[in-house]
Amino acid sequence: MKKIIIIGFPHCGTSILKSIIGHIDSVDEIYQESDKIDQDSSHKEYILCKWPSTDSKFFGKEYEDYIKIFIMRNPLWVFSSLNIRFGGIEAEGHKVYDYIDSLKKFVYYTENPVPNLYTIKYEDIFPNNFQALRNILDSIGLEYTDRIFDNNQYKNFITRDQEIPHSLPAQYDHDKYRSYQINQPIENQNKLDKILLDPRQYKELVENDTISKVYNCLV
Repeated sequence: MKKIIIIGFPHCGTSILKSIIGHIDSVDEIYQESDKIDQDSSHKEYILCKWPSTDSKFFGKEYEDYIKIFIMRNPLWVFSSLNIRFGGIEAEGHKVYDYIDSLKKFVYYTENPVPNLYTIKYEDIFPNNFQALRNILDSIGLEYTDRIFDNNQYKNFITRDQEIPHSLPAQYDHDKYRSYQINQPIENQNKLDKILLDPRQYKELVENDTISKVYNCLV
């Protein structure tokens, strides 16, 4: 059994990415967030988990037997989503400087590839019939069909046995909102009407050199 973990800064698309890969027949998806996999927990060829973090441990010996997919997203939408989630308060581990630290790691591993670690931007998942994501799946050796990109064919869960809302919940009801989101058509949700930032956040984001290197046109 091969272990796959999806990592990334919170609200960067770890949930939807896990759901897509979890559609593959040879993959056993762990629904609840988990940063560890029990090797005896599945009889499938691959088992998949995700943890919304870029802690240094994921790049060390403790995770050297994992296939790692590292995802980041344009911070304008990351922090807009976090503002709604936390009522405009930057929670511990979710601050702008935490994002920048994660993005520096993303840049490093994109420019200095290591075996079994793949980087992808949320925005790059969708163009050209999901080609950037297909490249990663092909490199891992996963076999799949176009069906995995059609959410109409599946029910996706944040936690096991959770009910999937039939209408859009309030965004502050985080688990229900995420559950609803990952069962919608798979498309880029970076839309201008979803930006909700205070002036200080916006200034910090657009003037940071690391962010400008990855997102030279933030909008």
